[in-house]
Amino acid sequence: MGAADRDDQLPARQDLTQEGGTALVPTAAGGEPALSLAGLSFFMVDIQAKRIVWLESPVLDFAETAGLNEAPLSSALRFLAQNDQRQILSLVQQTVRSGKAGPVELAGGEPGNGLSLLASRYQAEGGRTFVTVVASANGEEDAGGTAVRGVAPLIRHLVEGSEKAVLVVDSFGYLRYANEALFELFHIADPTLCIGRNVAHIPNRVGKTLTSVLLTTLARRAPTEAKKRFFLASGDSMTLTYEMMPFKVSAGLSGVVFTAEKVNDCSVDYQQLFNAVHAPLLVVDLKTRMLVSANAAARKTFAITEQLMESAPITETMLHPRTFMSLIDHARKEGATPFQATVSGFDGVSRSKRLRATLIDSGAGRHLMIESKH
Repeated sequence: MGAADRDDQLPARQDLTQEGGTALVPTAAGGEPALSLAGLSFFMVDIQAKRIVWLESPVLDFAETAGLNEAPLSSALRFLAQNDQRQILSLVQQTVRSGKAGPVELAGGEPGNGLSLLASRYQAEGGRTFVTVVASANGEEDAGGTAVRGVAPLIRHLVEGSEKAVLVVDSFGYLRYANEALFELFHIADPTLCIGRNVAHIPNRVGKTLTSVLLTTLARRAPTEAKKRFFLASGDSMTLTYEMMPFKVSAGLSGVVFTAEKVNDCSVDYQQLFNAVHAPLLVVDLKTRMLVSANAAARKTFAITEQLMESAPITETMLHPRTFMSLIDHARKEGATPFQATVSGFDGVSRSKRLRATLIDSGAGRHLMIESKH
């Protein structure tokens, strides 16, 4: 097969370019998997089908996509930096023409360790052409080799329910994982516009301060613990205490775990405020109907103890089920007038009380706060 014949089978560069030539690949492609540089071992491109197959490392597999993945070439590279996209496509084209190509350096220098790509062409029966690309890290190899199980399951287990905001960025600067607390803290409405992207390219979504501290830590590869004012993409700002902990699994496969929480300069004890309210206050879990909290006034008025709170649902102790449902309806309507109802205390005395109910969505579940009026 001559060079001209091979050029005819090469995927046209304009096929991978959006209108106006602004991007080599689309910025989104439904639920198709996307290739990541960190931990990449090899990939293979089917030139005629314009599809790519690659091996996904399990080390930072938060999306549970480890193993062999396959996707159209035009969507598989969508999360990579444009310069890395160009170099990969150029490597593939050169390999189709010459039989071999490389090494090509991807994301070399700071902040990542970089990858070196070597490619070779394979001609199958029927005139089909495949390009196989092998990746190796630029830098020293670890004597211990690459961890098989990886750190992703461990990180997810430790931080999934954490109140602190947690973010994991690989050595190339790509966001691999973030818990719900981080999205709430940084006012990120749509996580799909951030996860998988390079943090250097999305400061308008995560805020310029977060981008800066992540890239600085990746470059220095040193742990950091500090208090800093973070400017958000929404235009707001807040002071956070944060920690940056670099990790390294093997050469070319490393990153940073970022954790942060708000600074509470006034150190308010909200339980003290709760108890300082003179009116009896009760907090009930809507799902279990268990009384989860009561302030000092409620404990005194209705003879409530911790043991009694855990004994049975409030609908079996203090309130009739119909009364409880009426309080929920009252809360949903946000009625200004207190609701008249009978409350049975744990001292055996039933009292007619004016009750005002409020629904509270705490993030961990929905609760009903009941205020007893005198």
